[in-house]
Amino acid sequence: MNIAHASAFILHQRPYRETSLLLDVFSEQYGRSSLVAKGVRNKKRNQSGALQVYQPLLLSWIGRGALQTLTHVETAEPRYILKAESALCGLYLNELLVRLLPLHEAEPGIFKAYQQALLGLQQEENTEVVLRLFEKRLLSHLGYGLVLNSEVENGLPIEGEQRYYYQPDSGLYRWQSHLKCGSISGRSLQHLLNESDFDQQSLQEIKQLMRTVIHYYLDGKPLKSRQLFAELKQYS
Repeated sequence: MNIAHASAFILHQRPYRETSLLLDVFSEQYGRSSLVAKGVRNKKRNQSGALQVYQPLLLSWIGRGALQTLTHVETAEPRYILKAESALCGLYLNELLVRLLPLHEAEPGIFKAYQQALLGLQQEENTEVVLRLFEKRLLSHLGYGLVLNSEVENGLPIEGEQRYYYQPDSGLYRWQSHLKCGSISGRSLQHLLNESDFDQQSLQEIKQLMRTVIHYYLDGKPLKSRQLFAELKQYS
């Protein structure tokens, strides 16, 4: 495989051997890839400055198999500048992509949703809304789309004053008081379905819904970015 000038982002990087980096890359045409950037940590050949998260890039690479070799890098557009809480949100987006995207499968819809989310975070929009909409679009493009407008057992439409619970492998069920699982109002579901009219209550309920669904598709494995959020919140 010989890829030239693919629009891409670095999702994560880590040192490899003495002078190289291992990169998790997300490109518009080729999906998620694992690349080795050889020698970029060597002061005489320092290219690592461009290999930053939130930086739109044009990347070239060669190779076969799971790990391939970066051959060229150049910046495509100005870097998205994420500050304070928005920077943590960006790390969360990146970790979701690394954990949920398969290798070498093009996901142009997710790539567009990721760019929209970075722009929203840069413009310091409501971070909760940005994250929830990205999560919804990510799940939809991966084939795990949430069915939010009707009950799975009888097909009845969602009622704003009723409460429901969501089973990731099937859909929405009417919540009963004896159940131990969390619930969400039909009103909050309508906000998520329409992607509008969010308020503090609906955002909190939607956050818990998304956490449950994503936890299921991560096979119960924790996210490091969520742990970081919790630690910083406790510290503050």
